[in-house]
Parts: sequence; structure tokens; C-alpha cells
Amino acid sequence: MDATLLLDNKSYPVAELVQMFQSCGDSAAAATQAEAQRATAVKAAEAIAAQVGPIALALKRAVLVSYASNATVLADFSLQPPKVAVKTADMKSAAALKAAATRKALGTKGTQQKKAAKKALATPSTPAEPTAAAQAAPAVTTPAKS
Repeated sequence: MDATLLLDNKSYPVAELVQMFQSCGDSAAAATQAEAQRATAVKAAEAIAAQVGPIALALKRAVLVSYASNATVLADFSLQPPKVAVKTADMKSAAALKAAATRKALGTKGTQQKKAAKKALATPSTPAEPTAAAQAAPAVTTPAKS
């Protein structure tokens, strides 16, 4: 007579239970082995990418330098022509003012003093009102080119 167990109001033969648990263990072992193989494959792919990455970057740069004005050739390499930065007069003016303020603040100082001065410049300060000299200064305009 085959032994049975009553589990959750259902009778299971012991041999069937042993087979169910054995198949569960086998599938768990197979999953663990597949995960280890995947981890090994990922490490190998990362190592190859680390070797090829600098070469791919050099190739991209060479193609961009050689064919910067030819969008068709760049499209063959899935690249786009480099964008030219458009700076407005306001942007240039703001940059010049910021550069002058930085030069005035930093002057000729050591590295620690420069760090402190840069931190002071980085914190935004709200000007109360323009000074009388700034209000009286005439605006400088450049003549239009013909």
C-alpha cells in the first residue's frame, strides 16, 4: 500500500510529493545556474565595451571632423552635424560683466582666498537700486555694418 498525506484537505501520495519537491529544487538550481551565466556574460560585455569605447569615441570624432558639413554622410553614422552656439548681445554683455566682477573679486590671491571669493560670488545678491553712476552712464552702441 502506498502511503499518502492529507494536506489542505487533499490527499497526496508520498511519491508524488517527493517528485514535486524534487522538480522544484531542480528548477531553482537551473535558475541559479542561468543567473551565474548571465552575470558572467554581462562582465564580459562590459570588459569589451571598456576596450572598444575609446576607439569608438575616436572614430566618432574623426567622422565629425571629416564630414561636419555633410549631413548625409553623418546620417550614415547616425550622427548629426554639430550645432553652432548662438550668443545674443545680452548674453555676451552678461558674460563680460560676470568676468569683470570675477576678476575684481579674485584679483591676485591664493587658492584658499579664491575659493572663498568664488563662494561669495556664487551666492546671488539682489541689487537694491542702480547707482547714480550707472544711471548717468550713456549706453554704448556699435554702428551697424553696411
